Amino acid sequence: MRKAILALLVLASILCLGLIPAMCAEKTITDMEGRTVTISEPIERVVTAGQSMAPCVIAALGVGDTIVGTGGALSASTNETTPTFVLPAIKALPDLGRGYKFNLEAAAALDPDVVILEKDGAGQGDSSAEYVKLIEKFSLFNKTIPFVVINNAACFDEPSPDSVYEEITILGELFDKQNRSREVMDLLKKEVALIEERTKDIKPEDRPSVLFLGMVAGTDYGKGKLAIILPDYDCGTIFPEITNVRNAHTGNTRELMSSEQLLTLDPDVIILVRSPGGYEVETLYNSTDYKALQGMRAVKENKVFTTGQFELSRNMAGLEFPIEMLIEAKAAYPDRFKDVNVGDLLSEHYRALYGLNDEQVKELKEAMGLDWMDKEGF
Repeated sequence: MRKAILALLVLASILCLGLIPAMCAEKTITDMEGRTVTISEPIERVVTAGQSMAPCVIAALGVGDTIVGTGGALSASTNETTPTFVLPAIKALPDLGRGYKFNLEAAAALDPDVVILEKDGAGQGDSSAEYVKLIEKFSLFNKTIPFVVINNAACFDEPSPDSVYEEITILGELFDKQNRSREVMDLLKKEVALIEERTKDIKPEDRPSVLFLGMVAGTDYGKGKLAIILPDYDCGTIFPEITNVRNAHTGNTRELMSSEQLLTLDPDVIILVRSPGGYEVETLYNSTDYKALQGMRAVKENKVFTTGQFELSRNMAGLEFPIEMLIEAKAAYPDRFKDVNVGDLLSEHYRALYGLNDEQVKELKEAMGLDWMDKEGF
């Protein structure tokens, strides 16, 4: 009997040491909530929950085929998001609900090896409390379905790109893609550094006023107003300490405004963001809905630009936040960035992160409303 037991123990040790490592291997991850999570390997079935920076990172790490369900990567308001374009297979996967409205029971039915919960907007409105409830609910499944919490940039009162880098680092560890995660971060840091280097010496009194504006005329969202304007750090993509622009809106929250209120602000530059009324520059220039705003200085001087599908909804932008900032910085300081072609940089960015070919890059730019940069040589 002793010999039989000893033989079984030796066999188990051999299996764990190499013949069938998948039966025994585990890894421990510390997530952005400070939780220690133990996960069995290999990781072959992943569900992403909350928002959709995570699917973009997973795609950039080259393990997008592990996603078996997702919440936040799909959108009812557009046919294409960055995640659906770079990972087209997820269009056919179960849509588990966006943000904290995630359907945990449906996710559990997919038998994932791990769920990646990406919190968004914590501390803003009711979302923080709702995410607490969702995490508590997750904990009920924790013994059978481990979950890793990551906090995207919009979770912080004053976001920093460092939170994005931390997110990438954790996912790199999770998938054993540390080298690739460093390559992804190096690219993003290089793009951010380009902006910082060219704007760092601008004095406060020399900073132009920039209005981040979403058009809402004629929509249910608008409620009789013409536009919604965005504060600094909105959605974790407006970083005034990096771009060194002065936001014409000095409030801390988004605000719906009438034509009279907008005319009073009269900014030097307008950046249009994704909103129910569209994000196309031509609309603000030519639509009768916005006739009252066409006397604004920025409109008359053709200083209106757009970040396309990027802003206002994090399921659109993914890892492209440095390109957003480059659009903002070049719009505000054209002379300082006259040798920088942001459209070309975006093409390089898409190729380096997602391995897209030229035709795919062109198609994604069109889907994201960013092909205007190539047309205008911006």
